[in-house]
Amino acid sequence: MKSSIGVAVIVFLVTLGIWLSDIAEDRSMSVKVTESVAAYDDWECGNQYQLDCKVVFEAVINQIYSVQRIRYGKDFMAIKVTQAGISGWIYAGKGVQVSAEPNT
Repeated sequence: MKSSIGVAVIVFLVTLGIWLSDIAEDRSMSVKVTESVAAYDDWECGNQYQLDCKVVFEAVINQIYSVQRIRYGKDFMAIKVTQAGISGWIYAGKGVQVSAEPNT
């Protein structure tokens, strides 16, 4: 019984570590917006079949945003950014350049 609890705790900690590492890697990226781009309320709005999406803000042209999270869907990459305290999802492609931030 004690060994199964120990195994469960170890599996949980390894999973948590991998998840936190993934978030840290996402947050090491930055995004430069070079054209008018809408930010949506849901990351799945990049899917052309998603109907109930709302634009939460328009990204500022020539602005560099820190990435909060990256999610991948079928044929798109959604990037969570924040502007004026509001979070939204933009999509990699024309007008959106994703790059790693330099280490300081």
